[in-house]
Amino acid sequence: MLRAALAAACGLTAACTTMEHAETRAEGTVASGLLPAPDPHDVAGRPLRLLFIPFAALRETERASAAYLESYIEARTGLAVEPILTANYEEAARRFVNGEADAAFLAPLLYVELAERFARDPALQHARLRLLLAAVAGGSPSYVGYVMAPADGPVRELRDAAGLPFGLIADSTSGYLYPIDLVDSRGLDPAEFFREARIYRTHGEVLAELLRPPDERRLAAGALYHNIVDTLPAEARSRLRLVAKTARIPRDAVAARIPLTEGREDPERLRIAATLQHALLAADDDPAMAPRLREAIGYDGWIVGDDRRYDAIRRVRQRFGHYRFGAPGAARGEAEGGGSAGAATEAPGKR
Repeated sequence: MLRAALAAACGLTAACTTMEHAETRAEGTVASGLLPAPDPHDVAGRPLRLLFIPFAALRETERASAAYLESYIEARTGLAVEPILTANYEEAARRFVNGEADAAFLAPLLYVELAERFARDPALQHARLRLLLAAVAGGSPSYVGYVMAPADGPVRELRDAAGLPFGLIADSTSGYLYPIDLVDSRGLDPAEFFREARIYRTHGEVLAELLRPPDERRLAAGALYHNIVDTLPAEARSRLRLVAKTARIPRDAVAARIPLTEGREDPERLRIAATLQHALLAADDDPAMAPRLREAIGYDGWIVGDDRRYDAIRRVRQRFGHYRFGAPGAARGEAEGGGSAGAATEAPGKR
């Protein structure tokens, strides 16, 4: 149902291709596309370590959502799923690269950075990153980030936030990279605008800071993933002001880490990845799973992953990925969800 509607909207454009392909990226390849559906008997009882990035304001919500997906995948496929919840994007990247997970739900920028790392890092020459799926919500495989401010604060439009304490999220697409692009597109200097930026670990930490009482608040505004705002209770939402929206961003990816032997993907792990791909593609047609997806994660479902969809992020990253905001080590935040202030700096290379 979801896939048919998207296919009609996409027509015959390359971005909606579903056939399996491998494209050269940097000095290696990124594999994506639809895998053949394996025989269920070939994967029954096989383990699947499934990693989740932080995606909700409350840890309890993340645990419940992971449990829904675990139950659904196990019932549909016979795989033995082990959910792995992570505290921040840095931990998610480290555990995935180190082989502690077989597949992962990844934020768009994190996926792009990992794709580059798998292509270039000699230590990963015996593994391949395979893009399986891209998320869809509201009938679209893209979304926007929000710049939010306390409703009782001084920030009413974007330029009001220039030079004030501003919350950004380390390694985030909607919480870091695209807000820089937004500021630049409005004719403002990002280095000046974000000179008092504070770097946080998760969207939930920035949200909590914006919702503090005025005498405890350390931010004038912050960047957030839209769904974490849109799903707030009405009372909490009324305490925030929507200041601006970013350009549209390709949605989250589901990717698998496939070991290579003499350049060939491990057949068993590839079958497990294919099983996961087909199970999640069918989730929007499941009468029990579909409403839980929308309520808990904000997704309608998934479509077949195509690495080319993320070229938009690569272009923005090429322009603004060299910016640094916050003092060294600020991405680790503070014990109560705070950040560390610091001047914006520029440095070449990968963030």
